[in-house]
Parts: sequence; structure tokens; C-alpha cells
Amino acid sequence: MKKRILLKLLISLTLLISANLPLLSQSDSLCDKIDRIFAPYHNEMPGVAVAVSFNGKVLYNKAFGLSNLELTVPNTTQTIFECGSVSKQFTAAAVMLLIQEGKISLDDDVRKYIPELPVYDQIITIRHLLSHTSGLKDWGALYSLTGWPRTTRAYTQSLSADIVFRQKSLNFTPGSRYSYSNSNYVMLVQIAERVSGMSLADFTSERIFKPLGMSKTQWRDDYNEIVPGRSVAYTLKNGMFFQDMPFENVYGPGGLLTTTEDLLKWNRELESGVLFTDSIAKLRITPGNLTDGSSSGYAAGLIIGDLNGYKEISHSGSTAGYRAWLAWYPEKRLSVAILSNYALFSPVSAGRDIASVFLGTPQGSEKIIQTVQNTKPMLVEVKSLKDYTGKYYSCDIDVIYEIDVFENGLRIYRMAGDTFKLKAVDVDEFLSSNNGRYRFKRDKRGRVTGFTVSVSRAENVPFERVVK
Repeated sequence: MKKRILLKLLISLTLLISANLPLLSQSDSLCDKIDRIFAPYHNEMPGVAVAVSFNGKVLYNKAFGLSNLELTVPNTTQTIFECGSVSKQFTAAAVMLLIQEGKISLDDDVRKYIPELPVYDQIITIRHLLSHTSGLKDWGALYSLTGWPRTTRAYTQSLSADIVFRQKSLNFTPGSRYSYSNSNYVMLVQIAERVSGMSLADFTSERIFKPLGMSKTQWRDDYNEIVPGRSVAYTLKNGMFFQDMPFENVYGPGGLLTTTEDLLKWNRELESGVLFTDSIAKLRITPGNLTDGSSSGYAAGLIIGDLNGYKEISHSGSTAGYRAWLAWYPEKRLSVAILSNYALFSPVSAGRDIASVFLGTPQGSEKIIQTVQNTKPMLVEVKSLKDYTGKYYSCDIDVIYEIDVFENGLRIYRMAGDTFKLKAVDVDEFLSSNNGRYRFKRDKRGRVTGFTVSVSRAENVPFERVVK
């Protein structure tokens, strides 16, 4: 009798193992393919942590490279990284919780909560902020025009808001265009904190991180704070590694410290709906529409697109030397979380390479080759260049530019040791390779009275000539 029972158990066990062999070998094959993506990363350089969840189970969870080059500490699956703009979906989630509670509405005028914001020709709504359709100029782009781009000085939350409040104009009419701007999420932090009566850190900890078991996630609202287990971020210059840390206290658009494990827990919310009602959960992944009826492609801190024919809900992140990618593919119940402390790492490319292991690649896809036409700067006679010389002041960013003639163009002095050249590209229009496009304006007598400068995410920032 006992022999029969043992024989049955043995047969059952053999059948069970045999039934799972294809699954086990398939998993091993998938993991091997992911391993090959990260083969270049070794323990003499910064690296990356990667976690993949498939059909509700963590299939892949590894780390590569060093967390600290000076102390030769390796990255692990528990290492804490900064996730850059992946943070935006958490700020958006805090706002969505307040909408769910009826404390605010998507179509509320932002000035209802932030009266410091200037009055523009058309109101900006919370919906505009969430979907990057407000027209607000990016606070970091504005500060770059002062000669102090991000990571070159310690910016605070109040400074990031203050420069937004100084702007007399927008990039465009609210709702008419999509333009990614961190200022939108600085404003959303203001709203969340004023309406909830709590700091964003406390509100998200109580309402999001703790309920979901995200025990290693917090906001970087004080860059001097000691965070055990945090990696140091690096970049590469002339073949050598250098630290590249975000020395700023701005949070909301970025600034979230987390692990790949915690990000997978967060992504499960897109499937489980623990925190949100069905209607709010749907709003979180519904892109805002523009006034012409087209989609912005951007929802509540999430980019809605597709990869290889599958829906992709994702966001990338980049702050100083940190890089990040978080994506969810609902049809396959696939989550990909990547965090890196290396500025030269490409998280979007790596993330989609991983996703393609599971989703396959499209058949017969065509390569799209983009061509860029290089416009040669036109030469302007030296005597006409003298029209532009002098000092100019912008009250929008509180900085003085001094312009003089240099070789066949103009040179701008912004502050000690900070100069750059402008080359003419059209009548009264000049271009700097790294500092934007300059359009000069004249009065009725033809005298140059000022100019506007446009850079990525901040258009037509005004300067007026300083009259002696």
C-alpha cells in the first residue's frame, strides 16, 4: 500500500516538474537576453539596477556596476537612486487623490490656489498643468539663461516657484500646445500642499508609500540629508569618472529617491487600483486633449504611447547623473523598472530593449531617418553689428547681458568668466549654439531697443536696452 502511494507521488512530482520545464527554460532564456543588454557594466564603473515583473511575478531583479566608486561599493537590488522625472507621476497621484476627495477639480483655475501666478489672457487649469499644456516656461531653462543652469548652484523650492511667478508671458495659449515644462509640476506641488495642509513628503508617505509598502521611497527635499544605501551619481569626462550629483532642494517635478523594487510595487497600482476609484484610475492614464481636439500624449505624470503594437504607459527620468525608466505594458502585464547612477546610460533604449524581449519586435518596420538641414550663418556688415551693442536687462529673470561686436558676430557677457558668441542667421536674428535664438526689436526710428531669447522650454524671454 505504502509503495503504491509513494509511486503515485513520484509520478505526480515527475509530471509536475515536466509540465514546468518549458516555463522554467523560457524564463531562463528571457533572463539571459536581459543579461546581455547589461553585459557592458562591470565593477569598475557606475551602473544600473533592473527589475522586471511579468504576469504578476518578479522575473528579473539584478544590479550592475558600482554605487560608490571611491569606496568600491557595488550597486545592489536594494540600492536607492534618484529617479528624475519618473517622480512626476507621484506628484500627479497626490493631486488625483485630492480630486478623488472632491477638494479640487481638474478644471479649476490654478490662481484659485496660487494667486501669486500672474493673470494671463486665458486661465491655466489643473488639467493644463498635469498634461504640460499650460504654456508655463520651464523654471530650469529660465535659470540657465542667467548663467546658472541646474546643478551649478543650490536651488530651492521657493526659488523654482519665484521665477515662474515673474513671467509676464507664456510660451503659448493654455491648451493649444504640448510643451514639457517642470514648472507645471512645481505648481502642482504648491496646490497639493496648500489644499492638503501637509508637505508633499508627508502626504505621499501617508497616502501612497506606506499603503503600498514602498518602504525605501522618499523625496529629496534636503540634498544634505544622509540617506543610507543611496548611490552616488557620476558622469564621464575625458575618459575619467566625476561625481554628478543634484545639489538642489526642488521636488515634485523630480527629486524622488527610490528602488526598483518599490517602483514595481507602485506599477502594480495601475493594475490593482488599491488607491484610486475606477474613474480616477482611468483619468490617470488618459492624455489631455489640445484645443484642436488632438491628444497631448501626456496624462497624469505618465506618457501614453505604444511599443511594438502594445500600449506603453511610461516615463523616463534624468537629474544630474541619475537616469531612470519605468514602464507598464497592460496587455502583457509587464513592468520594467530601471535606475542608474551613470549619466551616459540610456534608460529609454535599455527599457524598450527589455520590453521587446517579451513583446517581440514589429515585422517589416521601416527605419525612419531624420535629416537636419544646417543653415549657414549669414554675414552681417560690421557697421550694422554696432547697432546691437550695449547693456540689456530682463526683469523676468533678473539678469543683465552686455553685448559687443566680436569677429563677424556678437559676443555676450553675462557674468565674470561667462561669455558666448552669437552669429547672424537673419535680419535682427542671431543664434548661439548653446544659449538660444535672439530676435532683436527696433523702434520707429530703427534703433534697437531690446530682444527676446528663446531656448528649449522657454520662449521669448524679454530683455530691454539699458538707457544710460
